[in-house]
Amino acid sequence: MRYGWVVVLASIALALPNGAHAQRASGGRVATMGSPVKRVAARTVLAEPPRLDGVLDDAAWQAAEPATDFVQMRPVPGAPSTRPTEARVVYDASAIYVGMRMYDHPDSVVSQLARRDASGVYTDWAHVLIDSYHDRRTAFRFSVTPRGTKKDVLHFDDSNEDLNWDAVWEVAVAIDSLGWTAEFRIPLSQLRFSRNDGGDLVWGINFGREIARNGESAWWSPVRPDVGGFVSHAGELYGLAGLGAARRLEVMPYAVAGLTRAPGDAGNPFYEANDPLGNVGVDLRYGITSNLTLSATINPDFGQVEADASVVNLTAYETFYPEKRPFFTEGSNFFEFKVGVDDGSGEGLFYSRRIGRAPQRSIGGGYVDRPDVTTILGAVKLSGKSSSGWTIGWLNAVTAEERARVAQADGSVVEAPVEPLTNYMVGSLARDFRRGESTVGMLFTATHRRLDGDEFDFLPTSAYAAGVRGRHRFAAGTWEASGYVAASHVRGDETAIERLQRSPARYFHRPDAEHVELDPTRTSLTGAVANFGLWKIGGNVRGGFGGHVRTPGFEVNDLGFQTEADIALFFANLRYHQFDPVGIFRNFTIGINPSIGWTTGGERYWSQVGHWTNAQFTNFWEGGWWVGLRPHMLSPVALRGGPAVVRPASVRYEFWLYGDSRKPVSWGLGYWGGTEFDGDGDDGTAWFRLTVRPSPSLNLSLEPRVARNRPSWQYVGQPVVDGERHYLVGDLDQTTVSLTTRLNLTLSPTLSFELYAQPFISGGEYSDFRRVVRPRAERFADRFEPLDVTYDAAAGTYRADLDGDGVGELEFANPNFNFKEMRGNAVLRWEYRPGSTLYLVWSQSRTASLSGGDLVGERFDLGRDLGRLFNLEDDVLTPVTNVFMVKVSYWLNW
Repeated sequence: MRYGWVVVLASIALALPNGAHAQRASGGRVATMGSPVKRVAARTVLAEPPRLDGVLDDAAWQAAEPATDFVQMRPVPGAPSTRPTEARVVYDASAIYVGMRMYDHPDSVVSQLARRDASGVYTDWAHVLIDSYHDRRTAFRFSVTPRGTKKDVLHFDDSNEDLNWDAVWEVAVAIDSLGWTAEFRIPLSQLRFSRNDGGDLVWGINFGREIARNGESAWWSPVRPDVGGFVSHAGELYGLAGLGAARRLEVMPYAVAGLTRAPGDAGNPFYEANDPLGNVGVDLRYGITSNLTLSATINPDFGQVEADASVVNLTAYETFYPEKRPFFTEGSNFFEFKVGVDDGSGEGLFYSRRIGRAPQRSIGGGYVDRPDVTTILGAVKLSGKSSSGWTIGWLNAVTAEERARVAQADGSVVEAPVEPLTNYMVGSLARDFRRGESTVGMLFTATHRRLDGDEFDFLPTSAYAAGVRGRHRFAAGTWEASGYVAASHVRGDETAIERLQRSPARYFHRPDAEHVELDPTRTSLTGAVANFGLWKIGGNVRGGFGGHVRTPGFEVNDLGFQTEADIALFFANLRYHQFDPVGIFRNFTIGINPSIGWTTGGERYWSQVGHWTNAQFTNFWEGGWWVGLRPHMLSPVALRGGPAVVRPASVRYEFWLYGDSRKPVSWGLGYWGGTEFDGDGDDGTAWFRLTVRPSPSLNLSLEPRVARNRPSWQYVGQPVVDGERHYLVGDLDQTTVSLTTRLNLTLSPTLSFELYAQPFISGGEYSDFRRVVRPRAERFADRFEPLDVTYDAAAGTYRADLDGDGVGELEFANPNFNFKEMRGNAVLRWEYRPGSTLYLVWSQSRTASLSGGDLVGERFDLGRDLGRLFNLEDDVLTPVTNVFMVKVSYWLNW
């Protein structure tokens, strides 16, 4: 490992002579630190506003000041754009108008049709970025392609973006002999800004252009990749006068009708072969001021969203799924407070999918008619930014008490509660200082449940979390210090709090843990988390270090998302970025990231030294690798409440390679996996992605994936014999195959058809069962004792003789499994007028799962399992559920 560090550091050192704070391209100009802020004037529309036809011949445009001299962000940062661009701004009492002229050869303009807000589309773009708060951290971006495909994005915290933000605005485009043009009309009602009663307003603004064939991105006010941030690079728009704080009201009623067809048991009194559905509701948005908006939803509907991806989770932790419901995705940045070490983990104080989740109480025995989700009676949200610089967010939602119908043996039907009436609240407050270079904020969440009787004694009655965070940039914005502290407090019945103590996040009942102890009489649980970091975010050489500590009692899963507690982790990284083309590279990055962690009791549960490289080549191919070395360490969670066990030393690795995405047929491939040095465990996943664009309106993507998982000490169970608990592991041979298919047919910028389908098959077979005897022994063979087992086919269980008397006193269930699923949906989306949409939806799901005794001697077989998934074989039939739905919404505004 020591020599690995030397090689990596030497590689970085060799690259350093090519780096500097500002890179000069051959024949280009240097964009230096402290360049003057670019400014452009907005002109009042004196007569008629521009006619949105994509032709810039209106008198208003001729009188406006042009913004010119666009500068590349890539591939040659700081160099002039390869093609001239002009942008002009005019306004009236109701809207901001932007006209952009993108000079080019008309035959060279890349114009791909796509649905609204599509990403990864090979096409030219024109961007308008408006920082109407002028806080240098928040901006609204409006983008369009030469064929009129729209995208709107909310940028926050300077460099983050939210693609789920949607506004109602108009744009017209045209391709002519000089290139192409775009005319934007952005209603003031869709922006948030602070009124300036003392004179003209000044907003941040930037105009951008992407030339797809060159892989070029250019901006009017230079956006420099060697300096952190994005919004903070914007120029200034001045001359805005008379923009009042006009109130605005938007109402969007909806109606939905559908039919569910699913197989079922004819003896089930609740079964209907054709189950109709119908619903109505309304979303409202009211602009209290020009920068503060109140949103509400009554009986919200979330039926048109894409299905979650399939997964087989062999850990004890919950699977994280991203939010896709429009009411919660819009403005989600106001309520974001991440507490995960890895930003991709999803861990945070607020996880909106808790609201409307599936009912948490299970009902066993007989036929049960149980709702799939909890009804959201209503939700209200307040968000915006005050004129004094305070960012405000508040959300409150109430979900109904849900009851299941249960058929009794005598034919009667009774109701049983499965989810209590619950109120969820989250509030946030933040303030910017030093022109957005420093920020302090806080967030608070509260969950209250009405628990009547003993049915819900496993749920907390109330749960609270609060956090404070800060960020400070210095040294001309090239360094950043950041951190947060947060605390949680949960109250409930002894049963609920004991359940939390025994959860996978903490395992207080672990027999060898000296720093935590299970207390079955507790009625509350309190904990805290703290995180700090010092990072260099500008220049070619970047990096820093940080730490993260969570106490064992930290718990936020009632309204947040969390997998672990009881950790103290320290991490660092050092990386070099080459932003300018050099040799065969358009750009590349190389770096190292060591980290080490303990439980708060001092048990080292994590240690890794990682190295990665990523590069884009002059032929537009892109590739890289990552490798991580992990010495042996303890795993406090592998035995799920059992003693900590030594995790063998291992190496993890990944590589990826993408072809030229400009081609009509493009591809990507990759592999990730790992190998343990003691115990012979290994795993690997290979994937391949093929994207085909046979026409400007059609896009097809296929991504097959094959995974092989062969751990040699996979957890099996912990049976009890004569009062003694035994922890069992085994060899697992698991194969998983999936094929993710996406087809996008865009007939116009407002009419699109999308098809998503993912057949997913995973099967696992266990062998060589072992009992844990010395969990902290250095050698793998000393940690586990092999078991001589016999299988009882009738009972579906294994038995092992522990004392040699010929009696198999240790018994455990057959852990083999075979899971098959296909999820898919087809959505026709038509925006028949601005803000108003019609959806036609067909979704299908197929799910079949076999386990235990049903799978003896039946290994994973792709052909057989595919045949069963699609009912091509008669031995096992997979149930198929089809849902047909029509939804229409109508946008009204005053």
